[in-house]
Amino acid sequence: MGKSNSHPMDKEMMNSLVKYGIGKPFPRKHTVMDVDDVYGIRVFSPSQILESTKGTNNNTRLLITFQNTENCKVFASKEAPGFWKSTPKRKSIFDANKRHIGNIKISWYYYYNVDDGRDKSSSRLRQSEWQIREYYLTSKYLPQSKVERKNVLLTMMIKTKAANNNNNDKSDEKMQRIVLDKQDIMQSLQCLQL
Repeated sequence: MGKSNSHPMDKEMMNSLVKYGIGKPFPRKHTVMDVDDVYGIRVFSPSQILESTKGTNNNTRLLITFQNTENCKVFASKEAPGFWKSTPKRKSIFDANKRHIGNIKISWYYYYNVDDGRDKSSSRLRQSEWQIREYYLTSKYLPQSKVERKNVLLTMMIKTKAANNNNNDKSDEKMQRIVLDKQDIMQSLQCLQL
């Protein structure tokens, strides 16, 4: 977890989380959710979250949950339309004095493209445009005597402009073209050697 240039929005969310942790009100429209301590909001699809929460628009939701982040796991069920998959890197956020405030874990919602009625398989897995950013404080940032709300996890669910996997067919075509070009080059080189 190296130091990174963080987005102003991430710093703002982390600062709001610090204030909320010490008992102050959260400054933005949000929903406090009672969730499973292990899976958190990962048991819900983006549409379920949108339906059960309030927000200022249809593309963003702010959720506050209380869970120990060390216990968090990916939730995958055969009945579920998809699952949240986190990116391997965690982003660290630092304050003006370069003290480590907390981390952000980013997850994308993946769904199975089962329009043709066939079984779910990894080949039918598609990344959606939905992302969750989970903000949590390090245990050392705030003195324990000041903490009024423990194990607070702030989650921002946002709809990005486009899913990363939408261009799969095009990228596959590009890869095939590159392979074909490489074969042509190799054949040309072999001809030159003859």
